Amino acid sequence: MADVRICSFNVKGMNIPAKRSQICTALKKQKVNVALLQETHFRRGHVPNLSKMTFNQWFHAPSSSGSSRGVSIAICKNTPMVVSSMLADGDGRYLFIKGTIGTHTITLGSIYAPNVGQVDWLCRTLSSFHDFVIGIIILGGDTNVALDPTIDTSGGSLSLSYRALRKIKTCLASVGLVDSWRTLNPLVRDFSFYSGVHGSYQRLDYLFIPPKLLTACRKASIGSILLSDHAPVSLDSQTPVHLETGWDNPKPSGLCQRHP
Repeated sequence: MADVRICSFNVKGMNIPAKRSQICTALKKQKVNVALLQETHFRRGHVPNLSKMTFNQWFHAPSSSGSSRGVSIAICKNTPMVVSSMLADGDGRYLFIKGTIGTHTITLGSIYAPNVGQVDWLCRTLSSFHDFVIGIIILGGDTNVALDPTIDTSGGSLSLSYRALRKIKTCLASVGLVDSWRTLNPLVRDFSFYSGVHGSYQRLDYLFIPPKLLTACRKASIGSILLSDHAPVSLDSQTPVHLETGWDNPKPSGLCQRHP
């Protein structure tokens, strides 16, 4: 299988046609194959038709209770993924899909954590993801928390206690996921979010993968903060057959819920 570029991007709204076009054009220029998007602001019953864009396969978890949420997964037309099932959160906080690209099975997830109660939400969502996955696994999104505030925030300050941060890291480890960007860039200090209110930067956007997939990863990068107050985070990876199983003890796929 050829290299695949996965991108996680909190777009901060895609309801305006011009903004949608800008985002898709930027992703195309960056040669993104799969985009994991957060804060689309799509609401249930009001999702635009995006099938004629460069990304011709779209899967959505729109919000049912407000316009500030919504997550989506977009697949470029040159990436022949056949999606077999999906699991979508009715509140627009997470979306998981699984299927095949050629002979490879793959599970993708896009998450948008709340800005309060992140610890419990992330642990519950990771558990749901673990129950759903099969094959190669990539989970991306905005966690609304910097996992290592001493180097992942411009001020080096905590938004959560060290105990809370340890719990999140323990949950990630328990389902066999690591922070791909930090693992591939252990000494780099970079940020994916700018808060105009506080005049500060943080790294809140992540692409989590199983450790064994790291051997196939070529590069992880953080882009520029231009179209949103977040920057896109990208991962370039090969996916050879020996990496097909993402979990040490993969669970069989069960029934899933499709979002109408």
